[in-house]
Amino acid sequence: MFPVTILVNMPVLVSACLLFLPPASLPKESQGGDAESRLRSQVDGQIKALRRSERKSALEAARFILAATQCHRKYDSQDGPLFRLSLDIIQKARRNNGLFGQGDIEQVALTTAWVYQALESYDRKRFADDLSKTKAAFAKAHNLSADKLTEALHPYKPESYGIYHQEADSATSSDAVDKLLRTVAAWERAHRKKGKKKRQREFLPFQQRGLDWLMKLQRDGQWRVPTGPGGKMVVDAGISALCLAALAAKPARLRSEEEAKALGKGIEWLLSIQKKDGSFSTYLPNYVTCTAVLALTKSQADGVDKALFQAQQFLRRIQNVERAGTLPQDRDYGSIGYGGDERGDLSNTQMAIEALRATGVQTSDPAIEKALLFLQRVQNLQGPQSWKGTRKTEDGRTVNVRAGNDGGAAYYPGNSPFGYNESTDGSLVARSYGSMTYALLKCYILAGLPKNDPRLQAALNWCLANFNLDENPGSKPSAKKNARYQGLYYYYLTLARALSLAEVDAIKDVDWRKALAKKLQEEQQKDGSWVNKKNGRWWEDNPMICTAYALLALSE
Repeated sequence: MFPVTILVNMPVLVSACLLFLPPASLPKESQGGDAESRLRSQVDGQIKALRRSERKSALEAARFILAATQCHRKYDSQDGPLFRLSLDIIQKARRNNGLFGQGDIEQVALTTAWVYQALESYDRKRFADDLSKTKAAFAKAHNLSADKLTEALHPYKPESYGIYHQEADSATSSDAVDKLLRTVAAWERAHRKKGKKKRQREFLPFQQRGLDWLMKLQRDGQWRVPTGPGGKMVVDAGISALCLAALAAKPARLRSEEEAKALGKGIEWLLSIQKKDGSFSTYLPNYVTCTAVLALTKSQADGVDKALFQAQQFLRRIQNVERAGTLPQDRDYGSIGYGGDERGDLSNTQMAIEALRATGVQTSDPAIEKALLFLQRVQNLQGPQSWKGTRKTEDGRTVNVRAGNDGGAAYYPGNSPFGYNESTDGSLVARSYGSMTYALLKCYILAGLPKNDPRLQAALNWCLANFNLDENPGSKPSAKKNARYQGLYYYYLTLARALSLAEVDAIKDVDWRKALAKKLQEEQQKDGSWVNKKNGRWWEDNPMICTAYALLALSE
């Protein structure tokens, strides 16, 4: 049994130690030229140099295999000669209990974790029995819960390796192999960054008018709001991050000197306010942190990897999973709420999923896999994971709530601000509505579901059948007239993001991008801003928020 301090810090044990490397030891990701191409060349040269060199340990062999399978060449089991030496070393290092390596308990844990991830990456099917045995032995040896076990057995994370770096033990892993792995991680980050670049779009005059309006309100990349009885103007982190994201959505090649300066100062300020726990605010920390991630990633600024990694770790900590006392049978399992201490909802969760993916979290990550359970429960699609529960009505009655079957989504399981439908058996169905159904579609795509997955298809079909730019669809016909306009600009943003990710260009022969641009141009105020005059719920009476939403939607 490990001492208490080791059990509490098991991911740190397996990672050896999380340290910043001095800048000179990192691959040069931000130098001039095509960073991705330069890093590919470096990887090729390093693999060639290491191909026939001696491996000193199973740890070194595992790191070499992982680097080769993760790099741009995606070497695999068909490239046998490249891996034969390393596989032989790993096989000889297997212990009778299914673990790997020599040395003390910490060194065996470190080696085993790297071997597990390497064999899984190399040929999961071929080594299925070995992986199963190793996983069971590791869980037994270290008494880890399911999510911590998965994390511990995957020590290589491209979004953080070489930034928060796993120092190689000099006795068991060479500097050359470690350097190769850092270069591969740098290439993966550069590849993701390059892949996010959209095809060049126009930035139309009415978009510029909206951005000019936002620019007039900023000071050094910060936006202020009135607060308190006296209406004192104070900087708002969430609105500032949202406006910075809208500014960053304008193509860099088209930004004026003033816009570039404001963006640079804003990003610098945003980095300065990040808290030790990785969040960017104590007020609505999930929303603000996710919006900050949006601004940082859209800006494509250098030197933000540390901040993104810390934000990612914060979002992981506030997810409603086992570490927070939430179990798979609980309604909120896998969700994220406003700050981790309240019930989860789809609005917070969809922002968190996008932020996690933007910081490099893979679709196979436990955080994404657990979020999928919540997404299924919030969807009106009957099946094994659909939600059944109760809710209290306004007159104090407790009634049964169950999922419908239209494929759309509510706010959280059994709850919809757009009302309820009553079934013949007296149970209620929380109504699906536009902004949350597009959010669900977006999440399913970001979670890696294939296009033919029934859950994704059901959400997409709801969106296509209910496409409407005049209102946020889903209200009951009997609801107050302005109910259909609540969250309208948030709806425009989720619609644009989801359809863009779904690679849908037209709906019923209508180019939705052109239709949305036309609608927003019609709704623009004389001063260039946008505001929801028909329903100010969810802060849409604030033109800074609506203008930022509109500009971000138009950027899709």
